[in-house]
Parts: sequence; C-alpha cells; structure tokens
Amino acid sequence: MNNLNRSIQNKKYFANRNIGAESMMRYKIPPYLLSILPEDKGAAILDVGCGFGHVLDNLRSLGYTNLSGIDISDEAILHCHNINLNVEQISSLEDFFSKNTKKYDFIIMTHVIEHINKEEIIKTLTEIKNTLTATGALYLTTPNAQSNTGSYWMFEDFTHTTIFTSGSLIYVLRSAGFDTIEFLDPADLARHSPIARIIKKIFLKIYKLNKKFWNKVTASSYHKPSPEVYSFELKVLAK
Repeated sequence: MNNLNRSIQNKKYFANRNIGAESMMRYKIPPYLLSILPEDKGAAILDVGCGFGHVLDNLRSLGYTNLSGIDISDEAILHCHNINLNVEQISSLEDFFSKNTKKYDFIIMTHVIEHINKEEIIKTLTEIKNTLTATGALYLTTPNAQSNTGSYWMFEDFTHTTIFTSGSLIYVLRSAGFDTIEFLDPADLARHSPIARIIKKIFLKIYKLNKKFWNKVTASSYHKPSPEVYSFELKVLAK
C-alpha cells in the first residue's frame, strides 16, 4: 500500500466513507462462514483488516477464545480497544508479517485485498499462507468485478487499487501457494428463505441467459475455465 492510501486509511478512513461503528456492529456471521469456522473454539484466529471488530465480536459471542486482529485505522483500533478486543494497530501488512512469529489456524481477510498495491498482492498472500498452520485456512472476500455493479466498486472507494473476477482471484491465490480454492455461496442464496432461493435461482438463470445472448451479439465472452460468480462479493475458502 502506498503512502497516500496508508495516510487516508489511518486518518478517518471510515468517517470519510460514511461508515460508522454502530452500523458495522450490527453484522451477523453469515451461514456459509459459520459452516467453515474451526470446530475448536481455542483455534488461533486472525482478522486481517479487522475494522471495528464486528467479525471478532461475533466470534467471541460464539465462544472463540484465541482471537486477534490487525488494522491500520486509528478510529477502528480505538473502537476495538473500547470493546476489549485483542487487536493491534500496524503500519503495514509487510511490517506485521516481517515481525510475526505466530501461526494461525484460520485467517480472515474481508475487503482488504482490493486495497493492496497490485504488485504486492501475491507477496502478501504468500506471507499469509506461510503464517497458517499445516491445516489452516484463509477466508477471503472482495468485490466481484463480474457482478451487476461491475467496476463501480473499483472507483466507489478511492483507496481501492484493483478489483477481481473469480479467475484473477484464483490466479493470485494459486501463485501464493494455495492449492484448494472454494468459492462460497456463489449465488448468494444462503441468507434467503427456501422460497426466496427458488425465486432468485429463476431470475439468476434469466440474467445469465441475457448475458449469454448479448455476449453472442457483441462477440464478447468470459474465460471458460473461471467460475461464473455474479454476486456482489467473491467469497473464498483457500488452503
């Protein structure tokens, strides 16, 4: 991350984005994440870019005891300390991983990778891979460039440096040494009722057919080996 991005995020990043701690703390862990959390409540879990600690706070309420987080934001760290979360303010991910000696069973990285300079992304993911235990896993989310909002999320946040498709995310994760990459809840169905899931599947099928039709008309295409994910987020479990 360059000095400009780091300075912006240190000094009132969330305030400048109209994001408050109160709204973030209404977060509830989604079903697909609940299903992949470590069974051992004493597992070492690290939240990279923990923000206001909304994920860590939820994990604590579920009984997890070995929790820690890191972030560069002054306002986020202050709030985390106020609610007694074990978090550390860092100057950069590179600095943190150069000093860290602890191994983690589960690392969470939600909406962080898109803020990292492109030339540093694979290196950072490699450091994360090396920080995991032999059976550890990385849970990562990032905006999806193939979603209906497309490149909007590249430019909505001034500190974003890149945005991913499923294919480009697979590329950087494999380059970093992750062998198993699973896209979680690709149709964003887990949070809906059974009836809503059926309706959403029908409309999503129509949406895909429409995409296919206009790709044919305009001689456009998607990379066939890459999974088709159209939800706002790419959600991945990588090992």
